[in-house]
Amino acid sequence: MTEPTTQNPTESVYVQEQKVLENIPTAIVWVGTDQKIIWCNRQFRDWCDTDSLIDSRFYIPLGRPELRGPDFCPFDTIRRTRKPSFTVLCQKKPGRFLNMSTTPVLDDNDDIVNFVVELRDVTKLYQEEVFKIKLREAGKELADITQNDIARLSATERINILRAKITKYAKEILKYDTIEIRILSQHETGLLEPLLALGMADAAVKRQLYAKQEGNGITGWVAYHAKSYLMEDPTEDIFYIEGIPGAQSSITVPLLYHGKVIGTFNVESKQRNAFSENDLKRLEVYASDVAYAIHTLELISFEEKDIAFRSIETLHCDIYAPLNLTLSECTTLQQFLLESMVVNSGATVEELQNIIGNLCTTIDEGLREIQSNTRNIQSVFQKHVASITPELPRQESDIDCNAFDILRNKRILMIDADESLGPHLSRLLFYYGCTVEAVTDGGNALKMLETTSYDAFICSVKIPDMSAYTFYEMVCEVLELEFVPFIYMTGYGHDGGHVMTRARTAGVKGYIFKPFKLPQLLSNLKLVINTANEKNKKTL
Repeated sequence: MTEPTTQNPTESVYVQEQKVLENIPTAIVWVGTDQKIIWCNRQFRDWCDTDSLIDSRFYIPLGRPELRGPDFCPFDTIRRTRKPSFTVLCQKKPGRFLNMSTTPVLDDNDDIVNFVVELRDVTKLYQEEVFKIKLREAGKELADITQNDIARLSATERINILRAKITKYAKEILKYDTIEIRILSQHETGLLEPLLALGMADAAVKRQLYAKQEGNGITGWVAYHAKSYLMEDPTEDIFYIEGIPGAQSSITVPLLYHGKVIGTFNVESKQRNAFSENDLKRLEVYASDVAYAIHTLELISFEEKDIAFRSIETLHCDIYAPLNLTLSECTTLQQFLLESMVVNSGATVEELQNIIGNLCTTIDEGLREIQSNTRNIQSVFQKHVASITPELPRQESDIDCNAFDILRNKRILMIDADESLGPHLSRLLFYYGCTVEAVTDGGNALKMLETTSYDAFICSVKIPDMSAYTFYEMVCEVLELEFVPFIYMTGYGHDGGHVMTRARTAGVKGYIFKPFKLPQLLSNLKLVINTANEKNKKTL
């Protein structure tokens, strides 16, 4: 039996280390104190333009590259500091960028005897950084216009300036030849109007697209979800609608301003898989600058909208209080007049009604007419403001109005002891076409029911003059409907009379908690009104 051959363990490790250093993708160079090359690996040889490397000055085989810093004299720096140095080299001929890390080799006396240089190819990273800088500069240029220029230029002139700048940088920096930018219309909810179309088919530009999840292509999907979309294969994409003949791939990103969608930016190509995730991120960066530029160039119209909203809401608050007071006071005035006459005459109610029956009828009819005129004023004001309001206020605009069309022209009665809730609720529902009337107790609410009908009721679980559940039962008795569109309102944990528990058993579906949020309120109103429409229609 032959005994195994023994090997020198140290020599084996050394050979393996040599092989590793020779073949790693990082360039390793052993340099003397005179900056001449003592040894180098294969990667360094591949980056040099000569075969004569040993004993050459370090920078010469690399083609005398440009030092980009931060250290412009690494070998000299190390001689002074005895610490490693870092810098970037640029080989001009191939356009290669190398991270250069230089470390001193010290002897026992702490003297430098050699240098070890490590080089890594960072061309892609460096080019990407340069690209981002150019893109940021381009973004600044997009919105580089003074307030005086904005005031001097017409809307068309401002748009033409923006179009020219977007096209220039999209071609020069992003290298895109086919782009489409759409912005949300100020006149029609959800409509995406073309702002810029470069290389797109005429039919695609004229196509009406809306910010909806389905039926409006990738553009509509992106605007609806406020998310970017990378399309790699049109044959397998259910949302894709052709923008250019033969398109094989596209990127679509939302135009966002302060987190709100104001439009979309679309790029298409006839090459399959023409775009990567990196391209998508680049376009998102550029799109954010485009959105800012659109806002800047339309700053006056945005400010006009803000002023309009402030004026509308101020006017609404000023008008709401006296109109609602008039309505609620009319309901108590009839009873007040009758009781006053009873006290002053000493007669019974029945006797007084026989004596001045005609007078009571006249008073009642007059008060009803006041209520009717007051409601007409509310309706006219609501319709007039809705016609001049270009869009919802920004704090409400993240809620899709189209999803709550059923609330338009609906009249809501709110019952709560807190008088401040009426104006607040009215302002929230105003932009959805609802009219809100508010009273502070159940008695007045029942009186209101004698003169008008309501599409929904919002009632606190605690009202001052009666049980909130008793009030619900009385409303059901008056309306004689299978389902009453009723919403109870309570603070978290506050339901001392178990009103909500009893109401659930009786079939009440709507519940909101103070302080209520707009989506919660809208969803409950939509639920009870829809349910009332379905159940009461069957009954009728």
